[in-house]
Amino acid sequence: MRIWRSTHQEKLSANIRLELLKNFLSSLPQAVGISATTTIGAVVLAHRSGTAADVSMAVAFAMIGFWRVMVLMCYRRRRSTALTLASLAPWYRWHAGGLVAQAATLGIQSFNAFTGGDTAAALLALGFVMAFCAGACARLSMVPWVPITTGLLMFVPTIYGALGNSELPINLAGVFLICFVPVFVEATLYLHRLVLDRLLAVQDATHRASHDGLTGLANRTFFHQHLDLACHRQTTSAHQFMVFYLDLDGFKTINDQLGHAAGDLVLVEVADRLRLSTGTGDLVSRLGGDEFAILLDAEPHGSAARDLEDRLTRDIAAPIRLPMGVVTVGVSIGVARSSTHATTASEILVAADQAMYTAKARGKEYRQATPPAFEYSKVA
Repeated sequence: MRIWRSTHQEKLSANIRLELLKNFLSSLPQAVGISATTTIGAVVLAHRSGTAADVSMAVAFAMIGFWRVMVLMCYRRRRSTALTLASLAPWYRWHAGGLVAQAATLGIQSFNAFTGGDTAAALLALGFVMAFCAGACARLSMVPWVPITTGLLMFVPTIYGALGNSELPINLAGVFLICFVPVFVEATLYLHRLVLDRLLAVQDATHRASHDGLTGLANRTFFHQHLDLACHRQTTSAHQFMVFYLDLDGFKTINDQLGHAAGDLVLVEVADRLRLSTGTGDLVSRLGGDEFAILLDAEPHGSAARDLEDRLTRDIAAPIRLPMGVVTVGVSIGVARSSTHATTASEILVAADQAMYTAKARGKEYRQATPPAFEYSKVA
């Protein structure tokens, strides 16, 4: 679903678009206020003109306003459920469609007021049009095409009616609206950028708090949070998972001989290889230094776990080309299974960590933890 395009980015992330849609659909107070006041205005204009067309427009405007309010009230009752772009799409279309229909109806009534010869009705219509546009611009700018479209649907017929009026002050009001349209559009886009910049700043701060600044992988805190959730699922639904604990072999030598800049490049390359070697549902984390961890969403059966360990070992051991030369590192891997060690997140991580140290001490590339979880001692 492609709902809109950012004014200063080619593509927004799904999370940002989801937040924009949620904010767009949280405008119930604005919908009630604007619909109530402009419905009163539509009724007043219909009463002054006394024509069947304006009466029909007033009734239609009231019904559309009631529809908008009902849509947002029903959305508010259901928003506690998991929200996705797909689940929000109908609510978004219904709300946006109601706004466009209201704007078109008010635009027709405004045109009738400006061409009907009633100066008071024309001024009232101008006030209602400006109020509707101001409310839409201020509250709905997170989806900028909506206030811009609704504004044009009201401004164009109003301007056309004002310029065709026989009174000079009404003509000047039309000229004023012509000058106001680009200001309105620019203000809407400016507010949209402010909202978008705030959401991007929050997203960036959240990402920085949960991800490693060098490799972009999940950090220790984020990994522990997801490991806690996995342990909870395991106790409530028997969901099985697996933790790999990895420590690079030979990394200290690269740091000492080529410097920390080279070491950082190695860590970034290893992180990229870990991403490519694991599944989309698996969580790869840098715990600190040259230590990494992988949380497998499901416990592999048969030889699948061993195949993954072999693939990780092979991929990490492949030569790494740096500006200062080609280097290689090895890896020691410890594994803990939730079916054996999952009591708490800390215990299963310690089990995998100690299995890794056992593998390193015995010169092996892989070691699986066995009960009890604290059988092995760390080797310096």
